[in-house]
Amino acid sequence: MIKQMAGVIFCMMLIFPGMVKAGGFGGDDSGTPGYWYAGESPSSIDPSKSPLVFVHGYNNSSAVWHEGNDMYEVALANGYETAFIDLHHDRDMWTNGAILAEKLQEMYHHFGGKKLVVIGYSKGGVDIQTALVHYNAHPYVSNVISLSSPHHGTQLADLAHSSAAWWLAALLGNNNEATESLQTGSMQYFRSLTDSHQNAGKNRYYTLGGTKWGSFGSASYWGGLYLSTYGKNDGVVTAVNSRLPGASIVQEGGWNHTTIREGSYTFPVFRPYTTITQPAAVLSASGSEAAAGKPRVHSIVKGGKAISAISEQFSVEDNVNSITVSFLSEKNLSALKLISPDGKEYKTGKSYKEESDFFKGAWIHQFEIEHPEAGSWLLKAPANASYLYTVTLNSPLNDEIQGKSAKSHKVFKTKWIRFGFDSSGKKLQQKAKGEKPGLMTDSDFSQEGVYNVTTEIKGLTENGKPYERTLIESFYIDQNGKRHN
Repeated sequence: MIKQMAGVIFCMMLIFPGMVKAGGFGGDDSGTPGYWYAGESPSSIDPSKSPLVFVHGYNNSSAVWHEGNDMYEVALANGYETAFIDLHHDRDMWTNGAILAEKLQEMYHHFGGKKLVVIGYSKGGVDIQTALVHYNAHPYVSNVISLSSPHHGTQLADLAHSSAAWWLAALLGNNNEATESLQTGSMQYFRSLTDSHQNAGKNRYYTLGGTKWGSFGSASYWGGLYLSTYGKNDGVVTAVNSRLPGASIVQEGGWNHTTIREGSYTFPVFRPYTTITQPAAVLSASGSEAAAGKPRVHSIVKGGKAISAISEQFSVEDNVNSITVSFLSEKNLSALKLISPDGKEYKTGKSYKEESDFFKGAWIHQFEIEHPEAGSWLLKAPANASYLYTVTLNSPLNDEIQGKSAKSHKVFKTKWIRFGFDSSGKKLQQKAKGEKPGLMTDSDFSQEGVYNVTTEIKGLTENGKPYERTLIESFYIDQNGKRHN
């Protein structure tokens, strides 16, 4: 039996060269949560260099740092001791934070009581702050570096849990506790619990954010297109939402959500903040600088599950410069058509399979129309499928709608989903859903939990042409009835 185990360990060492076991062997795509492992020791250890601990994000594992990524190689070549940990890829920050806190203590002792620098990719940055602030792991860490972490959530999580998209996200396996916790409303509640906590200032935090989301077919493209109305982004997180109150902004540059975690791209940028003495960062993020931003009404968002053929209509007003229609489904719908008000048919010439976090595995079909005809447009496909589509309108009406009070529009329908708690404080497994005509009031949201609200707006332009937009927002109602958004 001992010989067999030795053989297994030897084989795993061949798979992960330079990795040594410490507290459990992990590092593959099915890494057990809580297992961590140290990298090879550099030839000479510089006492001014802290050991680096790498924490992965949502929907990936510790392998993200050394498979198809040179982060480990670059760190080792620069003389750093390293460690990598696996956490739950689909659980919230509270579950992962508790695990990470315990393991950071183990790593601290493994490296001889040297304080750690912890580097978090995407949601990993939120998990790290939870461990340090709420689970008291701050004595073991000097600095935290977050790489495009959604410290204020991401509007893609809001979309994934909206009434239009949740069933497609669920079908693809991307509607879970992790994405629920990353809704912007949920994260604003987290900020209220964290930023004023007595442990919040006991470590130094540094952030990097991305502003590039690539071309059609790249992993960050569709998410970047959707988020573009909220500002600069890397395809998953906006730059402003990657900022952490009280943290220093090291740089916000031309990385997408993949390249920002790669050693050759970002290690030289954050390296100065991994030693005992750090230079001053360029900016500091205040609470106002790091706001999640108001919900935007520049797009139409619809979705559902077609029992037979798909037939969907949406309105385009006059004087629109262009529209981009993105249709997502679990199937490759090669026969999908977009039909203009005068009957002209457009066949999708662009399609690819999505690889980014929130709708991974969905087929994306895209139409781009310059100067579209005003009126009712039709999407048709002879197949039953779960689907979501977004219409991004480049229209002079956008800013006008954004500036108007909601009462200025005819509100067609409001739908909401609540992620709440039962009487014992346990999370409800069933989502409470509802819909009503007209605007909703605060009295509609009296129970504690996260609310994801979709408002479908219809109105008429000054020329009498119909327009429509979709407003998606999330917010948290705490036990005292206070709203966080």
